[in-house]
Amino acid sequence: MTKLSFSIKVKHALIDMNMKPSDLARRTGYSAMYIHNLLNGKRRWNEESMEKVCNVLGLEIQIISKSRSG
Repeated sequence: MTKLSFSIKVKHALIDMNMKPSDLARRTGYSAMYIHNLLNGKRRWNEESMEKVCNVLGLEIQIISKSRSG
């Protein structure tokens, strides 16, 4: 299983949904600059921002034990 960073997965989801980061910003209530900074690694994701982005993009975060992931 290939590991992807959260930002990369979000970027892929944006492409799949034909959305721009500014669209995501509007739908999450964040500024476009904040979303761009998250996606570019200039800001760190937190639980609230991850939840809002997942809700908009229809994504789900799963926590899997290391013993089961490999």
